[in-house]
Amino acid sequence: MERVSEGVYRLEVPMRFNPLGCTHSYLLSDSATLIDTGVGTEQARTALKNQLGVAGVNLSEIKNVIITHLHGDHIGLVDFVRSISGATVYAHSSAKRIQEERVDRGSSFFRDSKNELMMLGGGKYLNMFSKLERFRGRRRPTIRVDVTLDDGEQALLDGSTLEVFWTPGHAPEHICLFDEDKRLFYSGDHVLPRITSHISLHMYQKGDPLRDYLKSLDRLKGLQVDAVLPAHEHVFHDLDVRITELKLHHRRRCREILNTIRQKEKAVFQISAEVSWDSKPWPQMDFWSKRMAAAETLAHLIYLKNKEEVKEELRDGVLYYTIR
Repeated sequence: MERVSEGVYRLEVPMRFNPLGCTHSYLLSDSATLIDTGVGTEQARTALKNQLGVAGVNLSEIKNVIITHLHGDHIGLVDFVRSISGATVYAHSSAKRIQEERVDRGSSFFRDSKNELMMLGGGKYLNMFSKLERFRGRRRPTIRVDVTLDDGEQALLDGSTLEVFWTPGHAPEHICLFDEDKRLFYSGDHVLPRITSHISLHMYQKGDPLRDYLKSLDRLKGLQVDAVLPAHEHVFHDLDVRITELKLHHRRRCREILNTIRQKEKAVFQISAEVSWDSKPWPQMDFWSKRMAAAETLAHLIYLKNKEEVKEELRDGVLYYTIR
């Protein structure tokens, strides 16, 4: 745990089997507010309770929980916190709709995932999906949102006023929060200090998440921020500099993808195998990492397709891309 400003504490909620190690939940002690909660494990529960205690706040005293987005490492303890404290839960207004869509898709998840793998040119990995059989028919967990937050609105809390920035890209419901008085920016997973946010697309999803992400970054430039408080890694201070770095990263990724298909059309998994990944080289990735990488590649291809820089063709059940 770290005190980052008067009345603001950064809590470390551990994640097992994740190289990031933890999710940062932020406590605003004056208003007994948590921003994100961490994963829903016993280890995480214990860590959250203990760190709240060190900050002088009992779990039963938490009044508000604000969710930046609906990923499991951010919402895993929401129901646990609410069951102890009766806290009010805030999230972007699209969160309810998105959760309903996920529940509706629950029974078809296995089938859709297999079909997607084939369409992206990853048929040789089909045997890996036997490990997903246990998810057949399983309902994905949802949380109840009590108060919705929309872009430009303010969350008026004791000791803090947080302006809401809707920042889709990493997740369609993602929000960041800006405390203008304290010059603190809670960036969730939208802007991280070292790694890049996972911007991905699946075949059952619509839209252009990379376009949304880049537009969301542009909206943040020029904010008078002293400290950026992300959900992972560490606090940092140069928001504009980091935004410039992230935009450059995606421009380079787009150029690299274009170069891989300049001479010959390729499927998404083929393209992904030729991209330079920051985590580890493609041959060293396990299947699940390759699947995530392919989803990132697809997001970039759809962005380039919408800019009319690449062509897409479905042939024999596989999507192929080439230069327009």
